[in-house]
Amino acid sequence: MRMKPLAILAACGLATAMQAHAVDDRLYLVPSIGYIAPDGDRNADNGWSLGLGLGKALDQNWSLEFGGRHNSLDRDAGGSYDQYSLGLDALRFFDRNPGFAPYAVMGLGYMRTKIPGDSDNNLMANLGLGFLKQLNDDVALRADARYRWNHNDLAGMNDNGFGDWLVTLGLQIALERKPEAKPQPVAAPAAATAPVSAPAPQAAPAAEPLKTQPASDLDKAKPGDVVVILHGVNFEFDSAKLRPDAIDILKEAVTVLKRRSDINIDVVGHTCSIGTEAYNQGLSERRAKSVYDFFVAHGIAASRLSSKGFGETKPAFDNATREGRAKNRRVELHVK
Repeated sequence: MRMKPLAILAACGLATAMQAHAVDDRLYLVPSIGYIAPDGDRNADNGWSLGLGLGKALDQNWSLEFGGRHNSLDRDAGGSYDQYSLGLDALRFFDRNPGFAPYAVMGLGYMRTKIPGDSDNNLMANLGLGFLKQLNDDVALRADARYRWNHNDLAGMNDNGFGDWLVTLGLQIALERKPEAKPQPVAAPAAATAPVSAPAPQAAPAAEPLKTQPASDLDKAKPGDVVVILHGVNFEFDSAKLRPDAIDILKEAVTVLKRRSDINIDVVGHTCSIGTEAYNQGLSERRAKSVYDFFVAHGIAASRLSSKGFGETKPAFDNATREGRAKNRRVELHVK
């Protein structure tokens, strides 16, 4: 089997516009499995490989990774040879969208090629395209296709320079907890020195914290109350699909709404700031609509309900912290 370069590159689907997204700068590991289609001059069959890398995002566009890979290929003439590589790769991201983050990869390193009775260490380079999809806060799926060039001087080969195709699938696993932003200390008030007739201007009062209530408190709710029912953990990751714990909460809310026929509900969705504004707007609307549809399916008249999303525009907590972002991913019930 010989792989078509254009087909591999097209499969990476890089028709995504460049956008600005939050950068996760924690160290990470990338264990991966790969499939190799070797250069015809290697006189060897296709084979599998295993790899492990250590990396870190440098900024919005670039990540740097150091890693190694091993594979064993069966030779057409019988027997096999092993390849061990170590190299440094630079990943250039076109978009850090957690749902689909396409990148180009380029790298240099050394490869050790062994056949029975002989071995060679020489230069290796690779160039390719891939994508990353976040599975949760700490783990992402990785896939890429690379053209790998290697020079060696082993006897019995038809050439000194070889171009292999390598397709890999792996996980990107964060190695540490992301540090939370520390609250700024509040300065102690200075001793009063101004005359009584010219008092210092008063600081604006802090915004009131978000009012939250459990579903059962709908029984006591009045028009204007905001009841936070669901947070991001109640939905499948990056999805509007309700998880079982969300369904339990919503069933309780349905029971109360049937009893409180005097109130109507706006179902309102919100997200954190990670992702594009357009994507977050759509996700907030889909999650709010999912709750709306659940209520209607369980006997609450559609005339008593409305559904809307505000995306990332109305944070109730600090998006600079992981805890704050988790709380901002929420669906609220506004009583009216």
